[in-house]
Amino acid sequence: MTGRFAWAMGAALLFSPSLAWADPPALDLVLKPHQADGKVDYVDVRMVIGHPDVAAGATLVHMPLVVASIPTQRYDGDAIHAKDAAGDLALTSKDEPSTPFLSYRDWQAARATSGDVTLSYRAVPRAVNAQTRNGPLFDLREEAGGLDGAGFTFIAPPVATAPYTIHVHWDLSDMPAGARGIWSLGEGDVSTVKPAEILAETYFYAGPVKSFPQGGSDRFSMYWLSDPPFQATAAAQTIQKLFAYASAFFHDTGEPYRVFIRKNPYAAGGGTALARSFLFAYGTKKPPTADELEDLIGHEMVHNWPTLDGDHADTSWYTEGTAEYYSILLSYRAGLITPREFLKRINERADGYYTNPLQTLSNHDAEKIYWKDARAGHVPYGRGWMYLARVNAEIRAKSQGKRRLDNVVLALLDRGRAGQPVTPDDWQNLVAAELGPEARTEFADMIAGKWITPPPNTFGPCFRPVALKEAPQDLGFDPVAYMGTPRVIKNLVAGSAAARAGLHEGDTVVSGTDVSDPSFKYDKPIALTVVRGGTEMGFNFKAAGEPMTGYRWERNPRVPAAQCRL
Repeated sequence: MTGRFAWAMGAALLFSPSLAWADPPALDLVLKPHQADGKVDYVDVRMVIGHPDVAAGATLVHMPLVVASIPTQRYDGDAIHAKDAAGDLALTSKDEPSTPFLSYRDWQAARATSGDVTLSYRAVPRAVNAQTRNGPLFDLREEAGGLDGAGFTFIAPPVATAPYTIHVHWDLSDMPAGARGIWSLGEGDVSTVKPAEILAETYFYAGPVKSFPQGGSDRFSMYWLSDPPFQATAAAQTIQKLFAYASAFFHDTGEPYRVFIRKNPYAAGGGTALARSFLFAYGTKKPPTADELEDLIGHEMVHNWPTLDGDHADTSWYTEGTAEYYSILLSYRAGLITPREFLKRINERADGYYTNPLQTLSNHDAEKIYWKDARAGHVPYGRGWMYLARVNAEIRAKSQGKRRLDNVVLALLDRGRAGQPVTPDDWQNLVAAELGPEARTEFADMIAGKWITPPPNTFGPCFRPVALKEAPQDLGFDPVAYMGTPRVIKNLVAGSAAARAGLHEGDTVVSGTDVSDPSFKYDKPIALTVVRGGTEMGFNFKAAGEPMTGYRWERNPRVPAAQCRL
């Protein structure tokens, strides 16, 4: 994605590293949450921007109105008050053209600014309930006397791209004794030199917070407000081990990493990664198991490292693919999962890849409906994972085991750390140097959505691929129209399971299964109530298309366990 930052879903946010800069201007942020009757009802935001020197009519600050379908605070009308050395500073808002991921609003100065500019506004936690649709974890929420959320949805940072000396301070005078304030980059008062956009690309978490370690840590910490339905401390210890192993693998000995927990009032869970941090949520019906939690956080943790510059459509196969690939592989190498669990996880990924009928869309066609159809949102995950696994097997085979995917990924990471661009072209050049010009054809096929067939040695001699016939996840009609307003049955496929169940083109959906919910499984029946000619009708069917060839892996009993290392 082009623009002021790059983003990669379930999601992951990438941010500019600390930059050396001569006397960067100050940017002071004070957050003052207010609790009444045991709940946080608002947080006052005060930001002082050091000498922004913005001309009349130029943009001072900005913030999205919507981020990946999640509404933000908006701050309509005169909700943001500004003043500088010359007194009150009038701001005019202007909405930028929308993109599939977000829609920005700019606040422009009515006159040239004079000296420091102070902004003041109030954010109110988003009201959610059992009927709230699940989505990326950006919104500002109240929970158990505290609050959590991403800066995207309630902080309007300056648009200047040069670094600031940022100081974040929590004023907890309106909170009960013992309340804590945590930012992705530290607890309590924190100072750092980074671009202002880091305030949007991070999490804020405050209230009667519990943590592991108990008082927080300079390297790894996990935080929660509600007591989760699993052993939080035990989970944190496992995730801490994975972070230590992964950060060593990616040659990262720098900033700390923080994991935040959210309780959803609805069934779905999920997680979203931002700068040096990750917020995951659990639903009310099916909390994650220890293995599921480690798998989920492992994926999001890897987002801290491998990245590519460019549009989301051109790069998400890499950011999501490397997160899928290395979250499993590094957990296995670190001894945190057994060969049986490793096999289970790669087969779950294979199932997601080979049963997704939208995998044959090109990257750019999938991007057009990325936020409207959960299957399109899953395309870069399965595609990137399968492609990277294949490339690794090919590199290992051609080098007779002396080199692997790791060498390419770490080389790209070193380029980025050296301040050089890291683009899809750079990826192609490095892989072509390993495999020859045919690597470019293979890359183009992946981008175009051609099915990827795994080599026999994809995961070494210990695990062998087995071909099987299976039905892809296919509604049999347009999922975008089904999830639109109004919800209708459109482009019904003749002979599909939906058509055989009795659905007609143009039926208006009154209620039905939410296939956009990440917890939805296509092997479960879909129940729909539609209106046709003024009459309500109910239908049940399984969303399955024509069987196709897919692959799963099995343990090769002839290969000793000593050869199962990867």
